[in-house]
Amino acid sequence: MSQTPRHINTSRSLNRPDPAAAAPRHAASSTDAKQSAGGAHNEPPRRPAQGAGQKPPRRRKKKKKMPLWLPFAVVMAIIAVISGVVVYGVSLVNKVEDSIRPDDSTPTIEEEVKTAEEYKGDVVNILVCGIDYEEGRNYSNDPTSNDGMTDMILYVQFDIKNGALRMLQIPRNSLVTTKNKKITLSNGKTYAATNYQINSVAISNGGSIAALADVIYDQFRLPIDYYVTVDMQALVDMVDNFGGIEVYIPHDMSYGGSKLLKGYRNLNGASAEFFVRCRHGDGYANSDIDRLNMQRYFYAGLFKRARAMGVTDILNQLPLVFKNYIKTDMDISTIAKLVVSFLKLDSSNIILAQTPVFMGVPNVGKTDTFAGYSCVVPDAGSIANLLNQYFCTYTGPIDVSEMNLVTDEWPHGSASTDANVQYMGRIDKESDDAILSGDTDLEGAVTTDGQAAGSAN
Repeated sequence: MSQTPRHINTSRSLNRPDPAAAAPRHAASSTDAKQSAGGAHNEPPRRPAQGAGQKPPRRRKKKKKMPLWLPFAVVMAIIAVISGVVVYGVSLVNKVEDSIRPDDSTPTIEEEVKTAEEYKGDVVNILVCGIDYEEGRNYSNDPTSNDGMTDMILYVQFDIKNGALRMLQIPRNSLVTTKNKKITLSNGKTYAATNYQINSVAISNGGSIAALADVIYDQFRLPIDYYVTVDMQALVDMVDNFGGIEVYIPHDMSYGGSKLLKGYRNLNGASAEFFVRCRHGDGYANSDIDRLNMQRYFYAGLFKRARAMGVTDILNQLPLVFKNYIKTDMDISTIAKLVVSFLKLDSSNIILAQTPVFMGVPNVGKTDTFAGYSCVVPDAGSIANLLNQYFCTYTGPIDVSEMNLVTDEWPHGSASTDANVQYMGRIDKESDDAILSGDTDLEGAVTTDGQAAGSAN
């Protein structure tokens, strides 16, 4: 018995329902009854035949499963990258810290000399000293200048709370005692001073900068939290490593075959050293005092360069430039915090001053000496006024009676030098004016070896 041909639906899709599926249910039942009556078996479903021009039915693509190891690998890769950065950072920190860490035998600053506990975090006071070890300088007539004395003494007060930096220059030949080369502090401690001057205190006491900090605190009533000592020869390496330092030279300098001409110049290491250490020749009637004034221009150039750098660049320079040259009792985290704070400072909030001193009794254009040494005598009254105006923000005003300065035990003139308070912004303006006027000739700066020093090597 023949069967009615089956209708094949060629319009089915995954998105459209089958019309046959939507047909009345009784029609399907009638057909099923006929098939059952004829004893025919149910056939398995067939795929519709594909005629010419017909597209095959679309199939859903199977979603590939993500390998179980892939997320783990990604996480491990991220951890590896982070670990590499951390390891590099730690190695950099350790490298810097190793390069500046003092010897275990180096005395630390006594707690009573430091900033009062209630002001810690608001202000940090640092004693910066340049140690003179170089021999054979032909622009110095001081035969004892190569024995490790503190050629530069700079008191730095970093007022973090108020966003200011205040620096006090103390002349290296300031008289600190007149009694048997011994300094007796108000607390009973005794320190030696082999030439009666402040620059011999550290070396006279085993190279202890802590001893110098004690003396400064006792005589000037200035708290000191940390110290930094720099071998003056590091200056050459530092400047050369920076590719030179742009400095404004306010007047011509010439001594012992070396010379620098007035103008805005990019000094290399040798010429920068001559610039900051020269204290003789034209323009140096007051020797060390005039040298202090010239050093300010170098500080301005150095600070300007530092502000143009980033924190990472500065930290990277420390082990390269100062290894074997710089020592401090600051840890690397403290240094990093100070660097970050310093980079936020405006030059109008940075000031420089120097302690007023009496130059002694004039004698044919020179100052008299004490026990064979050329000394200057601190002007206690003027120094107290200076400190109260600029440096006693947290400690409160001090009275002359609280200061144990040596002032009246050696004949001196009646007029002291000026504190010469300057804002760094003013010095920067002198540099800017020189640039605008075109006074930037790099020629004519010559060191003793005859090599041009105007541009960096």
